[in-house]
Amino acid sequence: MSGVTKHIYDREIIDINIMWNSQLKKIEKVLPCTYNEDTIIDLLKKYYPHEWKSVEYKKQYYDQKDKYLIKRFGKARYKMPFAEEIIRNNVKFKYLLSDKTKSNYSSSFDEDIWKKNKDALWRERKNKIARIDTKISNAKAKTQMVTPVFLDQLIGLYNRINTSQKDRMYIIHELKKYYNPKVIKFFFKLNDTELNKQLREIAFYHLQSFNYQPRLRRQKYMQVHTKRKKRKEYLKKVYPYETYSIPHNPDELEYRIENGKEQKIKSYDYFISHSSKDSRLVQDIITYENSIGKNIFCDWINDSDYLKRNLLCEATLKVIEWRLQQSKAIIFLRTHNSVESVWCKYELNYFAELNKPIYYLDEDKVKSGDFALLKYDMEEFIDPNYKKLALM
Repeated sequence: MSGVTKHIYDREIIDINIMWNSQLKKIEKVLPCTYNEDTIIDLLKKYYPHEWKSVEYKKQYYDQKDKYLIKRFGKARYKMPFAEEIIRNNVKFKYLLSDKTKSNYSSSFDEDIWKKNKDALWRERKNKIARIDTKISNAKAKTQMVTPVFLDQLIGLYNRINTSQKDRMYIIHELKKYYNPKVIKFFFKLNDTELNKQLREIAFYHLQSFNYQPRLRRQKYMQVHTKRKKRKEYLKKVYPYETYSIPHNPDELEYRIENGKEQKIKSYDYFISHSSKDSRLVQDIITYENSIGKNIFCDWINDSDYLKRNLLCEATLKVIEWRLQQSKAIIFLRTHNSVESVWCKYELNYFAELNKPIYYLDEDKVKSGDFALLKYDMEEFIDPNYKKLALM
């Protein structure tokens, strides 16, 4: 294990124990009259659920690194114990479980004080837990929890030696739209090994948004692995400091669709045609379809940074048409709002011209949790002049 990597791992274990020492000082005030190690662990999970999960995430992370090392070199390096094993070696944990401590605690136990301490700790913790729950929920709402086949191609494009930092920015932008083990593993790898500071920080903050609590490496600790003198010079002195800012407008997305490999390889099982006023129902549909492995195109998730309502133009139409072409079928969310929508009319008529399957879901069905797709006959939406109406 290299010095830097060993230091990071050792520091992780130290930080975990420092965190638990602080939490156990609070937990010892809410222990019941009689308790054992399972009682303490259960209380930690109740009052500090995300902190406990952070240790489990680190275990998964180091297990993945060991899996790679075993495959490459035949030997694991980290062998990080489970959270339960680590805490059994914690000094404060051992102290609370000593016979003397348990006897003294039991003999001086006051139920009224215990109840007050429980109420006080829960008042202190519940809002913090809720804030983290909301943070994670908001981060997931900007993604799809599915693993489309083109993700491997995107990751492959990113890892090519001749891919520029600019193109990597576009690829990472696309990968952020999906939440699954493959993508999370990819972002952890970037956080560990990406030499470009801008890209590494994007990976770090993306992982933070899901509360994974990664450790951001400083530039001076990043290692260059190449024997080629000219490339080594570039990777050490130039590439780490390159930056690129993506223009967030429909024209830029249209350009990338025509020229960027990361856009051309994408495909979707369904395009959701809907009114923006029905976003909550759309989210329910996406959640259901993702649960059965379907990848959905929804403009305010997949192209939210480009297709802004105040930037409607010809490029917007080009992008929508391209996404319709990339979709195998369309789902029309039929509501009072969508039947009045010019955009829905455009999307359905254009898709009909592609001669692809068109399905619909009624508002009431979705609200009741019924997501069975029905064939749509299109009669109310047939309009030969639909293209002329789109930008009026």
